Amino acid sequence: MKTYGSEPGAPDPDPIRVGISEFVVSDSGQTLKSYGLGSCLAVALYDDSSGVGGLAHIMLPDGDTNDASDDKPGKFADTAVRAMLRQMVEKGASYTDVEAKIAGGSDMFDFESFGDGVGNRNIAAAREELDKLGVPLVAEEVGGQRGRTVVFETDTGVFSIKTADGDQDDREL
Repeated sequence: MKTYGSEPGAPDPDPIRVGISEFVVSDSGQTLKSYGLGSCLAVALYDDSSGVGGLAHIMLPDGDTNDASDDKPGKFADTAVRAMLRQMVEKGASYTDVEAKIAGGSDMFDFESFGDGVGNRNIAAAREELDKLGVPLVAEEVGGQRGRTVVFETDTGVFSIKTADGDQDDREL
């Protein structure tokens, strides 16, 4: 028997890939996936009451001081969180019901002379922006020296993490 679309027994559609410096917001239960998070940070925002969610693959911490943030707000922690939250509200999310989960921000290379690495700065910038906007950070798996891939189910808010080295089992936040 052939199955089409969302009929029972139909295979799940492929997840939507969220690339470096991008973000995607969904109000239709899509699965979003970001590969190869090293020092980059994945920020998932979700409103359980409306089913609206989004995922950003952040590369750098501070876009407010960078003109490029106007063209690519998903590249920076501060501008990505704001832009994603704005789009979520436009799609029906309640600002006060949005929660956040983050993963990534690894310290992939040891450059002590440079101070905090990009990963740590991405984590700090995302936490700061979420706090400034009043969005609670309800779960995180950050830092370390492992690459990660994340999958975000926008219909349930489940945020799954797989490490690149395979030393840990997949985890759900």
